[in-house]
Amino acid sequence: MSWISSLYDTYENIIKQGSDGLLPISHSTQNAHIEVTLNENAELIYAQLVDKNNSVTLIPVTESSAGRSSGIAPHALCDKIQYIAKDYKDYVGEDNSEYFEKYMNQLKEWCESEYANEKARIIYEYLKKGTLVKDLIQKGVLATGENGKLLEKFNANFSLAPGEQKESFVRFRVVTKNSSVDAVWQDDKVIEDYINYYISTKKDVGFCYANGNVAPYSDNHPAKIRHSGDKAKLISSNDTSNFTFKGRFHSAKEAATVSYEVSQKAHNALKWLIQNQGQKVGDKVFVLWGTENEKTPNILGDTLDVVESYYDAFDLSEDNKDLTKKKLAEQFNMALLGYKAQIRPDSRLALIGLDSATTGRMSIIFYREYHGLEGHELIENIEHWHKSTAWNHRYKYKDRKVLSFYGAPSFETIATTAYGTEQNGIIKADSKIMSNEVKRLLNCEIDRRRIPRDIVKILIEKAKQPQNYQEINNWYKVLTVACSVYRKYLYDYKKEEYSMEIKKTNNLAYNCGRLLAVADAIETWALKDKSGSGDIRTTNAIRYFTRFSMSPCSTWAIINNKLVPYKQSLGAKGTKLYKLLGEISSLIDPDEFEKASNLDGCMVLGFDAQRQALYEKKTDEDENINEEE
Repeated sequence: MSWISSLYDTYENIIKQGSDGLLPISHSTQNAHIEVTLNENAELIYAQLVDKNNSVTLIPVTESSAGRSSGIAPHALCDKIQYIAKDYKDYVGEDNSEYFEKYMNQLKEWCESEYANEKARIIYEYLKKGTLVKDLIQKGVLATGENGKLLEKFNANFSLAPGEQKESFVRFRVVTKNSSVDAVWQDDKVIEDYINYYISTKKDVGFCYANGNVAPYSDNHPAKIRHSGDKAKLISSNDTSNFTFKGRFHSAKEAATVSYEVSQKAHNALKWLIQNQGQKVGDKVFVLWGTENEKTPNILGDTLDVVESYYDAFDLSEDNKDLTKKKLAEQFNMALLGYKAQIRPDSRLALIGLDSATTGRMSIIFYREYHGLEGHELIENIEHWHKSTAWNHRYKYKDRKVLSFYGAPSFETIATTAYGTEQNGIIKADSKIMSNEVKRLLNCEIDRRRIPRDIVKILIEKAKQPQNYQEINNWYKVLTVACSVYRKYLYDYKKEEYSMEIKKTNNLAYNCGRLLAVADAIETWALKDKSGSGDIRTTNAIRYFTRFSMSPCSTWAIINNKLVPYKQSLGAKGTKLYKLLGEISSLIDPDEFEKASNLDGCMVLGFDAQRQALYEKKTDEDENINEEE
């Protein structure tokens, strides 16, 4: 029950801080189609259809109606016309008498209680007349066919929330002298009166396992946790006919009980957190939060996401040349210090992961709590992940421009490139597989576990096969992500450190990768010099990439031979490249080179580190030439 306690405390603290968007207890939201305005005499004076952009409506609910999917469970005030229109059958042809009777009896009980509300009473008096559908047709809000029955679709010249006319959801405005707020979903008095009334109806009390108090308990907990259409529940005990309690308990309350108020506040806090800072991957949702509403980092994102989640405004324009390393590194470090500064000795951070096994059942697949300065350790683990997997990437977009940044790729990017395929120019992966891999990677980040070998292996193998990608930029994305995870792998398993800086080493695979990168650069520069265009064909170095990784010596002979015309075309412009080719060759033992096969991931590291170093150098040289001209 620790997670419920954390969420309950979060709700109480957020309410004190006055944050917007947090649902009051005994309330939910619904998309309205129709808005009806009544006067003090319970007369309909205006009605209109509601644009879907303004349709989200706060409504009072019961435990049963909040998560209704079948059966008859009316909401307390605003509802579908099936529940609130006595003349529904006349215009639809379906008997709704049981729905209407149950709705009216429930509303009557509120109106006759000590917490009766004037606007609720006016709505009751109007609906008792039984002319709602007829009135809405006369006002031109609902449309009928030649047979006098409601048409399937609305007659509107703007977008409405999804639904048919016979399923219209109606919300109310009530104009009175005693209130300046007509909309009942915005009236604090209506909200307060209903909460007090509904709590007063709950007579059964029990021990709350979340806060230790004896109070009215809940036996029907809220749904709609991840989104408005979510039917899965975190706490459920409605299966009394199978094996839920068999051999253990006679009833659900013997297992555990949670008070109604605690359940409502905890679930509403969770909904608010998911809406504001939840991170969704497939059907899974992850949220990291502080019970005092402390700002927390993006735990699934890349390094740019971590920085953006801290700063309200951050310059991500491609024109910012310091973004790649210096500025981003400074801003990343400052963001982490900022996160740490909010953590006090009495702070409590919590991390939860949710997934639905079935349509109606949701499970907690991940939960951690960090008390006091344990939160610092979490931030340090996040920092360690980002710095130990840092590489230069160019896969993010901002205003249709590709961004280059030095840091860790997002978990979703790692999972997609590892287990996805290129489809219509985009790498896509099955959402279920992807979300499972994200969960595994999250463990690596927050607990400093070693990166899974299988993810590393599959990414390195994909990086060695550029021919599988029609879009070269997709392969570059796979390549840089593979470098990130292999760098992490070397650190975790072999305590070896690599970075974007060229490493002077005798590692054969690494130097072979560098050799191939220089060959790629020679051909690329020659083709660009000849065509004068940025768009060129794939080089021989890339074409033979897979074969080179398997048999470097024999394949290099082919590639080197094909370089001859490009060296001749490039001439003296390629002097530095030729010299670099010789320097790298001197680091490779000829006998070892001849025997080598199936080069490991260091080849990929060496290739991309050298490729990007040459790209940056070439770009700087071209800019200097343009400035001189």
